[in-house]
Amino acid sequence: MPAWSFVLFIGALVWALWWTWRAWHDRSVLAVLVGWGALHAALAGAGFYMVTEALPPRPMLLLLPMLLAVLGLLVFASGRRYLQKADLQALTVLHVLRIPVELVLHAGWQEGLLPRMLTYEGMNFDIISGLTAPLVVLYLRRSRDPGRLLPLLWNVACLLLLVNVVVRAALSFPSPMQVLNHDEPMRLVQHLPWIWLPSVIVPAVLLAHVAAIVKLIAPSPTRPATHQRA
Repeated sequence: MPAWSFVLFIGALVWALWWTWRAWHDRSVLAVLVGWGALHAALAGAGFYMVTEALPPRPMLLLLPMLLAVLGLLVFASGRRYLQKADLQALTVLHVLRIPVELVLHAGWQEGLLPRMLTYEGMNFDIISGLTAPLVVLYLRRSRDPGRLLPLLWNVACLLLLVNVVVRAALSFPSPMQVLNHDEPMRLVQHLPWIWLPSVIVPAVLLAHVAAIVKLIAPSPTRPATHQRA
């Protein structure tokens, strides 16, 4: 991978952690992401994700806990209240990181480390989320009384874009569950530092979308706060 891709990727990683913290001003959510990333960094460093015939498939260890954690937040009232506390602008700014991530994925494809399908030249349209995030932030900042519909529709659409690429990536990862891209599998995230894409960046992006959607659909006598906290 070219040197610039490392710089962009680490920048996206720091961006994800910073704006996740800014959304809640809570060290606990930051600690969970950092701890989860450290665990998978150790596993990747030990060659854990190089084993391609293991059961259950190794990608499940990246995806299933993340999905269960988000589901737990949605199921319990205390979890939903926690999601609603997040700052909407911070949650939206976080998605700018999807621009450098897409550039990194494109570089990975050129290096033969992932399929073309997972780039913006293939079936990955996630860069649209990063490009439009500043426009949504501008709407939230400039509108005297920003409505909920536009940011809600944007979050739902961008969440679907995220699901699209994550599912395709999981089904392209070398494992017994691989059904896509056998000729050019997703090998990039088997190694450091790229393992932090599915273990830190994707959970941060997913959490930001889910929190924003919960916040925007929650009944409230007043509009949801969109100002950025200091």
